[in-house]
Amino acid sequence: MKILKSTFVMMIFGAGLMLALNSCEKEPDPMELPPAESLVIDWDKFPTNATKDAAEVNSIYNWFYSAGTILVWNTVVAANIVVPTVAYAAAFNHEPVYQGDETWLWSYSVTVNGRTIVAELLGSRIDNETFSMEMTLSEAGVFEEFTWFEGVIRYDHTAANWTLSHSPQYPTPYLDVTYSKDFEEDVANIRYTVIDQQNELYEDYIDFGIDPSLEYDAHYTISKADTTTNIEWSTQTNAGHVMDSRHFGDEEWHCWDSQLQDVDCSVE
Repeated sequence: MKILKSTFVMMIFGAGLMLALNSCEKEPDPMELPPAESLVIDWDKFPTNATKDAAEVNSIYNWFYSAGTILVWNTVVAANIVVPTVAYAAAFNHEPVYQGDETWLWSYSVTVNGRTIVAELLGSRIDNETFSMEMTLSEAGVFEEFTWFEGVIRYDHTAANWTLSHSPQYPTPYLDVTYSKDFEEDVANIRYTVIDQQNELYEDYIDFGIDPSLEYDAHYTISKADTTTNIEWSTQTNAGHVMDSRHFGDEEWHCWDSQLQDVDCSVE
């Protein structure tokens, strides 16, 4: 009888010890939020400051055509992702709350164009190399708990893949966003591809990249219907060139200088 009583006491003690040890376990650290550049093209990299000497469109046509092509994509695509991208950027100002099972929740509100948006950003470990993120947004009286984007990201932030929906009013997958970065070489690339089959731009894409090792260290590649527009420029001097066989009728580069003036490519 004493043996049974002693065994029972030891079991109770052991259970209590395990509970104490579990309660003392350190909460795991949350994943580091991937940079905003993994989700949003930096449209401001392209030169937009035409000088007074370049006031006539004819003298800045190559740059002008490039800027207009980029602007079309910026207008069509960016207009539909302002709310989720601004909401995501605000997450960096908030601390997440651990939800258990290696999942964290960033919960906060943010003002976007005068609208109050309630955001919930959920990050969950997938494996030793990747984690997932899901952004759910609400606006009182307008829409509730709409999952605007979700993605899979590497812990080292060298790659990310996002899917953005169009809007709460048209809740269909709209953009596929792929991002990669080599932190040693500081080379980065992001591509938006339209995946909404009902959209006139379906399967078209715009690709933006930076490579400091190149003379023209920035580029856009824009694929639309039966044409591809290649745009390259220097972020240091603003000089660059554009190639678009359908528009220009040839497969040659058409250049501009640091003042955005058209120049002969042989002397650029």
